[in-house]
Amino acid sequence: MYSQVIRADAKIGSGFFQPIMMLLTSNLSLRVAIICMLLVIVLDRLFITLIYPVYESVLPQPDQLSWLNIDAGYSPIVWTVYLGSILASITVVVSLAAQSAPKLIDLYMENVPTMSFVWWTMACTAHCYTLKLLPELGYDVSPSLVFNYHVLFPVFLFTNFPFVLAVLLSTKTHNVIRQVLGGSKSIFHNLAQQKTRKKTKEAYPKEQLQLFEAQNQLIDLLTFTPYKEPKALIIEGLGDLLRFYVEFKHQLPDSFFKVQQSIREDISFKTMQDEMKTIEETKLFFEQKSLRLIGNVYINFLEKGDFDLSTLCVEQVGMLGRKGVDLRDDDLITMTMVRLNTHLRFALKHGMYNNEPRNLYNLIFHYGLFTNALVEAGMVDRVKTCFFYLTFYNAECFKAVRQSPAVGFILDVIATEMQKIMIRIDELNWDPEIHDALLKSFLLLDNPTGSEREQLVAFFTNSHGIRLLHIGLALHYIAKGDTARAKVIAKDTLQDRNLLGEEVFLKNMKIIFARLRFSGPTFWEDTDRGNLNIYYSPHASHIDQFGTMQQEFLEEARAEEAALRGVG
Repeated sequence: MYSQVIRADAKIGSGFFQPIMMLLTSNLSLRVAIICMLLVIVLDRLFITLIYPVYESVLPQPDQLSWLNIDAGYSPIVWTVYLGSILASITVVVSLAAQSAPKLIDLYMENVPTMSFVWWTMACTAHCYTLKLLPELGYDVSPSLVFNYHVLFPVFLFTNFPFVLAVLLSTKTHNVIRQVLGGSKSIFHNLAQQKTRKKTKEAYPKEQLQLFEAQNQLIDLLTFTPYKEPKALIIEGLGDLLRFYVEFKHQLPDSFFKVQQSIREDISFKTMQDEMKTIEETKLFFEQKSLRLIGNVYINFLEKGDFDLSTLCVEQVGMLGRKGVDLRDDDLITMTMVRLNTHLRFALKHGMYNNEPRNLYNLIFHYGLFTNALVEAGMVDRVKTCFFYLTFYNAECFKAVRQSPAVGFILDVIATEMQKIMIRIDELNWDPEIHDALLKSFLLLDNPTGSEREQLVAFFTNSHGIRLLHIGLALHYIAKGDTARAKVIAKDTLQDRNLLGEEVFLKNMKIIFARLRFSGPTFWEDTDRGNLNIYYSPHASHIDQFGTMQQEFLEEARAEEAALRGVG
């Protein structure tokens, strides 16, 4: 027991003095020390040569004046006390702050202003001790005494408190986050300079390890801090760093993307050993690491009910995907789609077990923004794939409605985002065949794959959102003069008659037309997306024209049924 206490005390002592040990032994620190020592010597010589004669002539000169009679025996003690206070301030502040942000120690050991002030104080102290020793050996050091007591010491006194205050401020969580993110960007800049100067190495395990350690430290800090603001800053910082990296990565040496042992042993890749070759070929190890970390905290936020932070995670993934679209990076686009689908699955499980659609609502919005970016870029196959995923998760949400009725609202949200995309496709005049194929997918939303008829009847008897959004798109087509596609939608609405019966069908259509006619662009309540009314159509004036189209198809259906009964 006694030996365990001794080991624990030794460990605490080692951690307490770690900042000082690293400060005195790092290569950068030693270079700063040499510069500070030489600078004090040079300034001392300049003072003696240029300033001291003027300084001496200005002062009054009483009889028997001798600078050597000055009693300065206290000076080394004062310098030593102040040096100790500086080292103690750094050690205490950094050690305590490092309990929640371990990366802080590494940051301070590489912080040039901090090292410069400490070594400058040491150089001034050494200068003072030297002046105490040399007169005892018979040397006249009067000018240097004046320089130390009248110049160096007052300058130190005036800068001591601001330095300690700066150390305290720099340990704030916000500043630590900015320094960690800035350090990662500096690594990328240094690697790019090596490529420019053609001084690349065969591998960069140290840099890869530093990047991964920085990200792990940020996630640890996010876990420790109880406040939302620094958590949001970390998430946004990771997203910003990712977007900076994917835009900057073409400037990095090819050897940087070789998967080293530090990557294989990282906790984020422990279960992905079989995919390491693919990750190396696609040069996506850093993106993969970052997105997995964001995915982990997303799940954590889901469980804690932090809707705003979970939405922020999805937003960063979507923004990365849009950056990949801008860069035409197919591998990054694929990875983004996989991550969005993964988050959608987690959000669906959470919504199903908690009867809470809020995370799904926010996620689908960002999924729509990403898909719209693909539309703007003309990536037809990618848009088709996104439509397939949206219709698939629409069916999954419909299955969850029986257990969690609140999730039913997400069916309308998916339809809203797909409607926006269909309108944008129409505005961009996409190929008619592709347009019609996507319209067909959109119209399948009210007929989810694998659904039971009884559940469809029970749900769509009272839920009109999807069909309302279908008709809203038809009104857009009519406003643009595209009556052919409007008629396709009008004919599709008759499926509700076959499912629900004509009486319920006509009742639902009456309700839908009324909502479209009288709804405004905003809602009287607020949501995470503001008070925008997702069911609003600016083309309500064309409802009667759509109703005429629908009535024609209804009469045809009635005539066909009458003919069949006559034959029977």
